Amino acid sequence: MTLQQLAPQYRQSARLIAQRIAQLKQQSKITTDPEQLLELQTRIRALRPLQLQTNQLAELMEHYYERGYRRDAAYTI
Repeated sequence: MTLQQLAPQYRQSARLIAQRIAQLKQQSKITTDPEQLLELQTRIRALRPLQLQTNQLAELMEHYYERGYRRDAAYTI
């Protein structure tokens, strides 16, 4: 399996993470319990970097084999 073939799976994972973040935000809007609100906000903060990284990796995989593609410095040696 090539990286280009893996990229759609990463895109799908990023979409699922985004959906989960949206669900948690919705829950945080309706909760009245301050402790639960803090827990929801903590979970959202933990998922955001994961979503960003998953999108970045999908982008890298989609273009990995293209000559001249400028890779994100975070993913180069």
